[in-house]
Amino acid sequence: MKKIGVIFFLLSMIFPLFAQKESSVQLKPYGFVCNYMCYDTRESVNIIDEMFHIMPKDVLLNEDGTEDLNDVDKFTYVSIVSRLGLNLSGVQLGKAQLSAKMEADFCGSGNMNTLLRIRQAYVALDWAHIRLLCGQAWHPMVDQMMPTVVGVATGSPFAPFNCSPQVRMVASLGKGWSATVAALYQASNASVGPDGASAIYAKWSRIPECYVSFKYAGEHLTVGAGVDVLGVMPRSISTVTRSIEQGDGTMQSQAVRVRVNDRVWGFSPEIFASYKKDKFNIMGKVMYAQNTSHLTMVSGYGATSFDSTTGRYEYSPLNSAVSWVNATYGERWKAGLMLGYVQNLGSFKEFISLEDFWVRGAKNTNYLYRISPSVTYTINRFQLALEVDYTVVGYGDLALNGRSEALRRVDGLRACFMLKYSF
Repeated sequence: MKKIGVIFFLLSMIFPLFAQKESSVQLKPYGFVCNYMCYDTRESVNIIDEMFHIMPKDVLLNEDGTEDLNDVDKFTYVSIVSRLGLNLSGVQLGKAQLSAKMEADFCGSGNMNTLLRIRQAYVALDWAHIRLLCGQAWHPMVDQMMPTVVGVATGSPFAPFNCSPQVRMVASLGKGWSATVAALYQASNASVGPDGASAIYAKWSRIPECYVSFKYAGEHLTVGAGVDVLGVMPRSISTVTRSIEQGDGTMQSQAVRVRVNDRVWGFSPEIFASYKKDKFNIMGKVMYAQNTSHLTMVSGYGATSFDSTTGRYEYSPLNSAVSWVNATYGERWKAGLMLGYVQNLGSFKEFISLEDFWVRGAKNTNYLYRISPSVTYTINRFQLALEVDYTVVGYGDLALNGRSEALRRVDGLRACFMLKYSF
């Protein structure tokens, strides 16, 4: 009985630390109605009913070799990127301020069949110098610095794009410095692999994706550096050939399934900076990216060896150098320009075949670059914008090291008009 009394006494001391105090809970709805009209001069690699434009497709010749079948003009008009959100604040939990966010859009399925989709759904606790976020939110590599563009792709595949379930802590270090540490899991923005793009490779791995960064934010200048570490498991089951004794005593080769737990790792450091003064803002980022297909970038990995006895694979990530810079000027009338560049650096080892490597985008990409000017007019909550997206890809032949030397230059132009009302 004394032990029980001690336990109740300790609980009575602990619970008040986390008890919610009576306060004025504030619910603030927000969102926008958004219409996009886009004209494309070429078939492209894309998602979300072609609204999320990644890169123009390679040349696809007809039987006579006289016509490029991907050289097709198209016009798209959709409203599925319209958004609804709800912010909750005003709750005191011990010494922490509790807040929450729920945000959705209508991009949950393709082929014009819209479906309400969760974008962000998290709870955050804010102390004097620490913020703890739990739930689905922007990936820290996106949240730290995101280009200001008109298109839905938000600068992808040059700028990372990803919303993921996560536990993230941001600590204020004083004098403008902060540190971010996060453990992330995959959901809709997933890695590619033998079964296509899927979060199952991260689930099999069991080890969360990890991100660490340090950032300085001053009155005009922001600079920072971080690194993302991802380990995924492309297979949980493999197949080997073994000699099995038959009923008559003879030996016969037979395919046998075995358990495997081989992983491929990616280490992706980044540096980023921005400068803002009055109506002018310029920002940019440089990354050395390894296996960043889950960030909606042209990346992936491949199998470099196979042990026929154990069924084990060894893997190597694709490496790439990625950079972007984005400048804007103005308020009511705002002019913008984004420049992006990706150089495929290939793999450190050759893959075992042309089929045994997996990439988001295209396997035979050597480089990409983009020039994207825009102009935006804003009055109160109403906004009109026009953006021209000129993207060029250097395509070559498939190579076992994952790095294709450019043999042809393929370009595509997208003109996008946006009409948006925010509330």
